[in-house]
Amino acid sequence: MKLLTYISAILLWFTLSIEANAQVSDTICSANFIKVYSVIPTPGSIYYWSVECGKIVSNNLHANSIVVAWCHTPGTYEVKVVERNKSGCWGDTVRTWIMVNGKMNLAINGPTEICAGDPVVLEASGAVNYKWNSGETTVSVVKYPKDSITYSVVGYTSCEADTTFFKIKVNPRPKASFTYKPQNPYVDDTVFFHYTGSGANQWKWYFGDKDTLGGAVTDPTYSFSEKGDKAVTLVATNAFGCSDTMTYMLHVKYDSKIFVPNAFSPNGDGINEVFRAIGFNLKSIHMAIYNRWGEKIYESNGLNDGWDGTFKGALVAQGAYIYKIEAVDTDDEPYYLHGNVTLMY
Repeated sequence: MKLLTYISAILLWFTLSIEANAQVSDTICSANFIKVYSVIPTPGSIYYWSVECGKIVSNNLHANSIVVAWCHTPGTYEVKVVERNKSGCWGDTVRTWIMVNGKMNLAINGPTEICAGDPVVLEASGAVNYKWNSGETTVSVVKYPKDSITYSVVGYTSCEADTTFFKIKVNPRPKASFTYKPQNPYVDDTVFFHYTGSGANQWKWYFGDKDTLGGAVTDPTYSFSEKGDKAVTLVATNAFGCSDTMTYMLHVKYDSKIFVPNAFSPNGDGINEVFRAIGFNLKSIHMAIYNRWGEKIYESNGLNDGWDGTFKGALVAQGAYIYKIEAVDTDDEPYYLHGNVTLMY
């Protein structure tokens, strides 16, 4: 067999007193599986070699130097030799261990398909040291690719260097956006939602009170049964399984209203005897009545209070009077009303 190369011949020194300690003394690389091993010769001696997972390919099997063709199975293997001198006496067996490296199996592990904007963790394997095309020298890297891209890494061992590539497909995301009306809904109002995004084929709506609606509904309607702040969320998903989310916060309140009559008649017939503001979902009402000269003739702070047409215990004259009303509803929203009321007998 033609020898490929002689690299780093290992000298296995004989000792007469003790056997050599077990240790790795050489590393075989995948590019060079044939190497020479020798010991210092003694005139007249012959040598008996044993090579684990390798074959002695030199012609003289009992010389002080041999050529070994190693197997291609990665592992750590023993080489041993014993001397027999010209008098027929045997020496101690000397051993050493050789590490055989197989061909580097360099690889990049990670997802091959992601959604735009997602982070991706790539991890290299099969070598000792690494250098990514982006400059990092760590085993794993985190990337945020915006478009489909190919990453590469160079792997290094004590024997060789190799390069591998890894392609990632980046799928687009849909856009989740929507409008709604009315902008300030009341409890039990019908709220109309309208999808204004793009690129989706599935929509899932969350209405803030544990109700959901999924599927192919782009323009749902919904009525809130309770007041409060409601987070309405749309999750839009496309055919690649990529999704986008948008949330609006709606403030839903009670429909608080105030009705003020424009006339009353405190004439004792039991009909329309008192002037008062009539409202619902109100927390407080303050009302003041003024005559044509701006004199305050009545004031109240109760929800059910009203003016009976008197001032200082006597009925006032028939005519128009001015009212001013300040109210606060159960959502702490203020109301201000003023106008004229006609007193008739």
